[in-house]
Amino acid sequence: MRTHIPYLLAVASTVATRRVDDHLHDYDLTVRQYGLLTQLSQEPGLTMADLARQLGIARQSVHRLVDELVEADHVRRRPGADDRSRRLELTDTARYMLTRIDGPLARVEADLLGDLDLDEVETLRELLQRVLAHATDDEAWLPAR
Repeated sequence: MRTHIPYLLAVASTVATRRVDDHLHDYDLTVRQYGLLTQLSQEPGLTMADLARQLGIARQSVHRLVDELVEADHVRRRPGADDRSRRLELTDTARYMLTRIDGPLARVEADLLGDLDLDEVETLRELLQRVLAHATDDEAWLPAR
């Protein structure tokens, strides 16, 4: 019997989340908060609806995460295209923190991926980005060409 990819991805996610959470704890962040900050750093001005779609989580969860990040002075809400929507932007504090987190997370990535060579790592990254782009119907996951 073969092991199905969704199951492998779920287990890999659990293992990776645990390892990343251990390092993000020093920055008072969770993996989900880090993910939201990362999305905003790559695409400034996203709305909560955009983030919910890209991260594959409920809008209520995005609202809770944004509230936490606003309180921690990592995110600001700005007026959106209409009266109801809000565009989100990173604060300077968040931008600085993301640069400090990069090194520790690169070490977690290297440890997690073990003996994969650089080409295999980049192939895995590209394949996961393509899967996410398809699963979320959002090409923003695709690498810039």
